[in-house]
Amino acid sequence: MLAVLVANHLGKEHEDIGWAIGDAIYDYLVMKNKSIEEVEKRPSEFAKLVVKKLQEREILGPSVAKSTERAIKEAIPPTIKLINKMWPKDHDVKHLRAMEEAFSPDIKDPLRTLKAAGIDVTKEVEELRNAIAEITGKKPKARGAPPGGSRKRAKSKRPVSSAGLPPELLAIVKALEFSDFSERAMEKAEKELLRLVDGLLEDEANAPQLFHAVKLLRLVQKGDIKGIKKLGG
Repeated sequence: MLAVLVANHLGKEHEDIGWAIGDAIYDYLVMKNKSIEEVEKRPSEFAKLVVKKLQEREILGPSVAKSTERAIKEAIPPTIKLINKMWPKDHDVKHLRAMEEAFSPDIKDPLRTLKAAGIDVTKEVEELRNAIAEITGKKPKARGAPPGGSRKRAKSKRPVSSAGLPPELLAIVKALEFSDFSERAMEKAEKELLRLVDGLLEDEANAPQLFHAVKLLRLVQKGDIKGIKKLGG
């Protein structure tokens, strides 16, 4: 979703935009051990980090850095609102299954699939589309699909993977893919996952996230690259 905003703001498509945002998510949520709530409370901090990652990948220059930072900051509230509606704090197995089904490559209308499961995000998606349109001056796309472009390009632009993977875990997968699953990156991921699992064990409400974290941890420990890619969508 932020990738769509950045692409529209810059007026160009770039395959590394999604990777840069993934890098920022990994650094913020995993390396700095922060939360989605902190992104919501301090959008400027996260927006600056995204811009930094975009500059590191030479996607944008200093002349548009400030305007891109402002655009990202403005888009964070409606983006968080949509994420929270799709994956609420009091989520249960129903939400997990609905997310897995909705973001399957075989599903043409994920919004309808989510709505059928009792998760109606039509309003939130429309608000985000309109926000992106207002921020970038580009008209929102037609209703019926998530604000991530075509299904083929949705992989790097949605908040969760096709397996319903939480953002902090998806960030780890993306970081591994970016590092080409190097031995050092796998060791680093294992340590981060062990730390995450320890934290999740403190609260029974974390059961869905814990399931995914343990699953990803075992795949990393076994060196199952194919399994990791599949889990990351």
